[in-house]
Amino acid sequence: MNRHTTLTMTTLAFLCLGIALLPSDALGQQKTLKELIVGTWILESVYDQTADGVKHNPWGDGVKGQAIYTSDGHFSWMIMSANRPKADTFPGTPVGKAIAYWGTYTINEEAKTITDKIERCTFPQWDGDGGTVSIAFPTDDEYHFTVINPIHDPTMGAFRPHLIFKRAK
Repeated sequence: MNRHTTLTMTTLAFLCLGIALLPSDALGQQKTLKELIVGTWILESVYDQTADGVKHNPWGDGVKGQAIYTSDGHFSWMIMSANRPKADTFPGTPVGKAIAYWGTYTINEEAKTITDKIERCTFPQWDGDGGTVSIAFPTDDEYHFTVINPIHDPTMGAFRPHLIFKRAK
């Protein structure tokens, strides 16, 4: 084999190896929103934004939360404020700001939304209810959840909750 043929064969071998080892995203096989959402998410921040653009901190500093989505369409959420007072009450009586709920969900890939159906909630008015919210994934490990239709509050006026989660490690 002459030098030119050897160089050509070596170049082709490396080219084929490079194509075979490309990450899936490079080949246009991005994950769907349904694939991205599955897993456990830790709440990083939450705020309510009024129509005038002002951000409010309804849960106080140090809020903690978690959302879990399964591949078969079930979810659960828990959010609790920090510095909740200790109390000598029955554990079934929440102390301080806290909400937890679970149910089922569906994803609309085109609209980039998630629709949930709440089975049970610590806020009984939400039992059997649900809604559709906007979702975004700036990265595979960051999840943004934004309520589409403003919620009316008698003191604050209309607002939209915004929640940002990071994937649990």
